[in-house]
Amino acid sequence: MFVKVVKNKAYFKRFQVRFRRRREGKTDYYQRKRLITQRKNKYNTPKYRLVVRRTNAKIICQVVSTTALGDVVRAQATSQELKKFGLTAGLTNYSASYATGLLCSRRLLTKIDKENAALEGFSPISKRFNLVPETTGEYIDIEKVAETKDIGRPFVAFLDLGLSRSTNGARVFAAMKGAVDGGIHIPHSDKIFPKVKEAKPEKGKKVEKPKEENKNAGNPLRDRLFGLHVQKYMDVLSKDKAAFAKQFSQWEACLKKSGCKNVEELYKKVFTEIRKNPDRAPMVKKVQKKVVRDTKDKSIVINGAKKYRRDFKLTNKERKDRVAAKINKFIEDRKKAAASGKKKGGK
Repeated sequence: MFVKVVKNKAYFKRFQVRFRRRREGKTDYYQRKRLITQRKNKYNTPKYRLVVRRTNAKIICQVVSTTALGDVVRAQATSQELKKFGLTAGLTNYSASYATGLLCSRRLLTKIDKENAALEGFSPISKRFNLVPETTGEYIDIEKVAETKDIGRPFVAFLDLGLSRSTNGARVFAAMKGAVDGGIHIPHSDKIFPKVKEAKPEKGKKVEKPKEENKNAGNPLRDRLFGLHVQKYMDVLSKDKAAFAKQFSQWEACLKKSGCKNVEELYKKVFTEIRKNPDRAPMVKKVQKKVVRDTKDKSIVINGAKKYRRDFKLTNKERKDRVAAKINKFIEDRKKAAASGKKKGGK
């Protein structure tokens, strides 16, 4: 039977190796190309994207634009920064993802205000687009709201998922929701958020609508954002002290330190603090002790009470003097050895 050989010499001559980050499975270039390609009639206007990445220890949110020389980060926030707002546990869960996205967006808008404060007639964008002063979990289309209220154009960005799956209720979308509530317009649909499965009415019966008092109770997105799923699990394990201490010891310490009774109260406090002051804390430089070299041996360094060997480069003169000293010492040792040999022979 005849079989056509596809991978012949001509094939391998024209074979092109994929990009390194594609080979490593780090970048989806099909997705990236569509996220960074800008229309030519925009005249070099940057096209921004909200980059959300999740590691085992933290959530990272960045507002990034792309240039020919590389990516430029406009603003960044990580869930590790939530510690200064009182949240020291659960830094990778759904609520922490929302808080990180909220922090990133508020930080970006305040940064834009500082840069454009000197411009005549500029009104702060962080105040104009503070459309969600309190987290409710309700869907909002910032572009439509801006048109109706006539408050100008919003800052537009597009969500960069990376290699994470776009499943319903993913933590990436929680970070996006935080950024939207912070005032950035990111085109999306409310289908990607957790929802209550509507019960089908039986024949001849009507489904009762929730009362106005409990309108937030039927919003699963709000429950997730305020960590009610964490509180529910804590209440279940509270009966078994050993299991509770193993699973929620850090949460217990966090609640105790912040002075909050439950997780919902803690997240309320964190969200309000982020909206008050989203600026990055200034870096504290560590004061290093002065390192002193030993007066007897310059290759020894004294740092406080400890001593270390730290060799240093000698000058040309010092090297020649060192060699001359070794030669003189060798000659003297030979003379001493010869003199001692004569004394022994004379006896």
